[in-house]
Amino acid sequence: RSSGTGQTRPAPYLYVRLHQYALLNMRILVALIAFTWCTLASAVWVNKSGEQLPDTSYRKSKGDFIAQMVFVTDEQELFNAWSTPSESVNVKDIDSVTINEPINIFIVFGGCQAKVEGNCKVTMRFRVVGPDGKLYSETPAMEVWHEKKLPPNRSLQLSVDYLKIIVEPHELAGKYVVNTQVRDSNSGTVLELQRAFNVAKSIAKK
Repeated sequence: RSSGTGQTRPAPYLYVRLHQYALLNMRILVALIAFTWCTLASAVWVNKSGEQLPDTSYRKSKGDFIAQMVFVTDEQELFNAWSTPSESVNVKDIDSVTINEPINIFIVFGGCQAKVEGNCKVTMRFRVVGPDGKLYSETPAMEVWHEKKLPPNRSLQLSVDYLKIIVEPHELAGKYVVNTQVRDSNSGTVLELQRAFNVAKSIAKK
């Protein structure tokens, strides 16, 4: 069942799940992008060649704070890849699924501001709009990185909470738009992200 609030209609199997890898070693994510810092002490996204990437609707930066929305089908595969010692993490990012196929939505972030004791406080809220333009679901504030130590070495980290969506046969196929507000409460910085995914009808088996 949905754990969101303010829904205008039922959205079965839309829910939030907490993963447990959060205390593993922090790592730099490389999925055709990397995290670096420019001489102006602000964060930027760069590709493997070191070329700066512009902000997009789903990947933004403001000052030191950066965040990107990531879509994957298999969250356990992502957890396993993230926890495997290496210099990079390959992410099988997707933008389409079929009816009854899950899509898991994470936030990759970096540059959160730590309080005196060294802890960050970053949250996110999701608002999902269906193919008919109506509200599909809306969540309360969820944890990205709450009262946890600042990721070391200016590395990227994966959000602790994430959103799983499974569109059922009785629901609409088509384009779903995910709006995410990522807030660093310590600095007051807010990044508004938006990304869409497509849901196709399942192919009937012969």
